[in-house]
Amino acid sequence: MSDDSIQQTTRRTVLKATAGALGVVGVGGVASGHKTTTDGDYGDQFDGVRANAAANTEVVGYHSAGGIGSAAFAGSPDDPHYGAFTELRVHDDLAVVSAFSSRDETPGRGMAVLDVGQFTRAESREELEDADLTVLSFYGNENDGAACMDVKLSDDGQYAFVSKQPLTALFDETELDLEDDDADSGGADGAALEVVDISDPGNPEFVTQTSLSVWALGPHNAWYHQIGGREYVFTTHGEDGVTGGINVFEFDRDLGTLEFVNWWNYSAELAQPGAETDTDGGEAYAHDIVVQDDPRFGTPVAYLANWNAGTRLLDVSDPTDIEELGVFEQDRAHHTVPAPTLQNGKRVFVAGHENPSSHEDLGDVRTDGETGHYYLVDADPIDEVLAGERDEPVYLGASSTLREDGVEAASRTAFEMYEDNGKTELDYWILFESTDQTFDETPGFEAEAEDGDHEYEGFDDFNLSAHNLDIDADGNVVAGHYHAGTRFMEITDEFALEATGYSRVGPAVPEDATLEALSSGTPFHWSSVMRNGVAFSSGINEGPQAIAHDDIPVGEDTPIDLDVEREADASLFTAGQTSQVRIHVDSDEPVQIRDRIPGEWEVVGGDVSVAEISDGDRKVVTADEPLESGTVRYFVEVPSDLLDTGSYTVGPVEYARPDVESEYGGGVSVTNFLWRKENGETVTKTVAGLDL
Repeated sequence: MSDDSIQQTTRRTVLKATAGALGVVGVGGVASGHKTTTDGDYGDQFDGVRANAAANTEVVGYHSAGGIGSAAFAGSPDDPHYGAFTELRVHDDLAVVSAFSSRDETPGRGMAVLDVGQFTRAESREELEDADLTVLSFYGNENDGAACMDVKLSDDGQYAFVSKQPLTALFDETELDLEDDDADSGGADGAALEVVDISDPGNPEFVTQTSLSVWALGPHNAWYHQIGGREYVFTTHGEDGVTGGINVFEFDRDLGTLEFVNWWNYSAELAQPGAETDTDGGEAYAHDIVVQDDPRFGTPVAYLANWNAGTRLLDVSDPTDIEELGVFEQDRAHHTVPAPTLQNGKRVFVAGHENPSSHEDLGDVRTDGETGHYYLVDADPIDEVLAGERDEPVYLGASSTLREDGVEAASRTAFEMYEDNGKTELDYWILFESTDQTFDETPGFEAEAEDGDHEYEGFDDFNLSAHNLDIDADGNVVAGHYHAGTRFMEITDEFALEATGYSRVGPAVPEDATLEALSSGTPFHWSSVMRNGVAFSSGINEGPQAIAHDDIPVGEDTPIDLDVEREADASLFTAGQTSQVRIHVDSDEPVQIRDRIPGEWEVVGGDVSVAEISDGDRKVVTADEPLESGTVRYFVEVPSDLLDTGSYTVGPVEYARPDVESEYGGGVSVTNFLWRKENGETVTKTVAGLDL
């Protein structure tokens, strides 16, 4: 068995041993795009207010991240993390959450690693009653001016990618001295993309970091995705158009390196010849990015939230040659997430629309007291481009907020190449439409409705802003909504975006432990992600929570434990040679298995089927029958007319449950309902050409 397979085999053993040592029974925005803080007439509207309101939900797990160990041992609200948390991501048994700041009481923290296995492996709602969150380790932050804004995970959960920006001084949060001089504290640069090895979750280790010369404020957010058998990280960055946009890096885990391979900016790529690159700064801020293997074509598609340049859909199948597929026109595009599968036969995405500070100059865009929209958008029109039937990108419409009478976008520079087709979103959800809406009309704010001191009059901060979201395979949407907590929505069969519940349960952490320059309120949720029917939410001030919804089943999305190893007759081929490939599987349940081979190679035998995909001109080889323990065999033939010697990428091996509904999928944005990748099985084969 390969070293990678052994590593996968022992991962759960390591987790159990670590948890046992910690006394556990069992294991199962502040952004550079935001130009202001809460200083204003209503900046303290909810400061210090701790809510305890919920509908159709229950908080089933909480950890203050005060220290290492289980929640019962080191995670009570009176033993908190001093500072602020930001993004939270989950991979099977593990969760990681990035730390914006970390003060003297809990110094030097840049990221926390948690065991969430008791929740992701629960087979029923009842099992959550005894489930517990456990902090396994903290990873340090060496630079006292750097905020760890964002964190993402590799497909196999072995690596974390942290986006760091020098923003802590803006909020008087610069007390980051390391408590332990021997701790692995990462790179020294404050504006950087950082790679952390978390294969041993109790002992995270710094791998590398990269800082571009044009990065003044560093990457705000990032996304990891495999393309053509290679690993890439996409970062978003920019206050000005010259440097702002997407930066693409290739990650080589064998060498432990990040190589810069491309940069993309909508105005530089799409503007008419001779036009100047956009220099509007935050107007077209490349804020956040999500990359998905398209559920219909398999093409890697990036969903870029580009602030007032809208949500832009990009073909990134060749990361060195990015092409735009389409755009949804909106202002303040903050976080956009595609549904991981087709919803009732349609490709859709939800585009989050952050609320600004009201004194910012946003032209005639509607801002009267509203709290930021979540738009449900039809993305099926990009089919024409992906299918090669259309050369130009498509216009997906404009948000209804830009189509209201008397409302015009702050700028249409980013959309001049498109012809307005009059379309808008399929539906949207918003907490407060305007100052005409009262707390009496707003679910979850009953306490505020009874308190005359908290009459809603609009505000000058981000306290009630929409923020980061996630969508599961069934169309359930979970969203961090700052002081409105975690909000649950559903994409219906009729393509409405309906609210189904919320949680505003706020643990009473000490006020001096909170990010008071933004808000000391709890709840104050940066993000939420859904796994196995449980929402994991990142509390900026209070730490992570696990939340169950009354109508979302638990136990249908548990992790699959398996070992996969590829074996071939040769590592060096000659033109025209035939080789047998064997994929050995040892799983705790039946799984479907598939492999990926170069598009020029032919499958000439075996109990498999073959399909073309739009992923680096490769083919998918899928086993005819599921298996729990055994070997998949097939035979490949290298082209006989190959003249030049070259290297070809084979893999990764992917697996899924037998009832998987989608042909495509995979990556950290989706669940175990879809195809999953095994990074360690990606290999490079050399083929000797006829010229030898």
